Amino acid sequence: MTLRDWYANRELLVTGVTSDVGRALLEKILRSFPEVRVYAVLRSRSGFNKDDRIKNIFLSPRFERLRQEEPEAISRVKALEGNLLYDGLGLSKEDTELLSKVSVVLHAAGPHDTVFEFCQELPRLEVAAAVSSIFRHKGRIAESLQNERVPEIPVALVRVPLIGPAYREPMPGFVDVFKGSTAFVVGSGLAQGKSEFPAEIIPIDLTVNTLLAVAWERAIEKNVQGALVYNAAPIGCTWNEVVKKGRRGNRQFGYPSFGFRGMTSMAGLHWLLVLLFEWLPSVICDTVLGLFGAKKRLLREHERVRNALRSLESISSRSWSAERNRVYLLQRRLAPEDQDAFPVTADIDIESYVLCAAAATRKYCVEEGNVELVRIFRSLFCFLLAAAFVCVFFLFGRYAPAKHREL
Repeated sequence: MTLRDWYANRELLVTGVTSDVGRALLEKILRSFPEVRVYAVLRSRSGFNKDDRIKNIFLSPRFERLRQEEPEAISRVKALEGNLLYDGLGLSKEDTELLSKVSVVLHAAGPHDTVFEFCQELPRLEVAAAVSSIFRHKGRIAESLQNERVPEIPVALVRVPLIGPAYREPMPGFVDVFKGSTAFVVGSGLAQGKSEFPAEIIPIDLTVNTLLAVAWERAIEKNVQGALVYNAAPIGCTWNEVVKKGRRGNRQFGYPSFGFRGMTSMAGLHWLLVLLFEWLPSVICDTVLGLFGAKKRLLREHERVRNALRSLESISSRSWSAERNRVYLLQRRLAPEDQDAFPVTADIDIESYVLCAAAATRKYCVEEGNVELVRIFRSLFCFLLAAAFVCVFFLFGRYAPAKHREL
């Protein structure tokens, strides 16, 4: 049975739809399973009620393809006012009764304890699947529970590395949230870590596919008790290979920041290079902009990049040993059409991946004015450096013969 056949006509409970993974999951479900009905738990916030927040999610760039293919897809989503930190998810009695036909629960953000506890109240539940971070664990990360509490219900846990730009869907390289993995992939600045270690990054669409596929596999495994644990597969190269194979993308869609692209394990050198070639040029540029009454923006962009890359340091500075047999077996178990539509592992062309990610980052995460500003200031710095070199060479040329004559 294919995933589309198994998910057909089901009612799903999806939590964490305002997170990066949650939005991607909701988009994939609505686009891939046209007969599925989704209940989404979220809370009113910042003056927007639950329905407003769902509408805003649907209007985001990630849903552009879905809006074109199925404009009325949002009608299959029912927003429920709740809070994942509360008992019973903070749902009203009426909303809880609406979930009586839910057979699949997909949790896409945050701790899963309260979600799994609530799942015990669902009379038709067949599986509850959740995403968690692989970096919560130390030592050899096995495909079994490790300090994770789950109730006696059918559970599938997907442990994932850093979430990166999309591999294929909704479009190759798509990214709408600028964070550490994206900052590194698109070469926005110098990162700290050991470049020879495997790059612990997984494309966001493969994360979503894995969650959907493991829910299916756990539900049909009738002889399994308790939880099935899957350690999701990363992109399959080192941090250094991302840098080397991504040079074309960085040249064609360079991120508007100063400094070096790459990674170093030397903390002192990293600090010095960032100070001299990222922070200092950003300060100088903002000072010049301020003198002309323009908006200061490049130091703020520098801080944004630094904050993003800083989040990588504890991960890129060590090697992570994880068993990943189960996720590769799952890929082979999928029907041929599912292997194409819902791949959980992939042989990724890193050069193309970075190129697409760099293009998408420029489109969705960058102020276009910054691109031109950085280009102008870089040209100016190169001109001043060349002029300084010529002046030094000229002065040295005049001084050296005079000194020689005196001798």
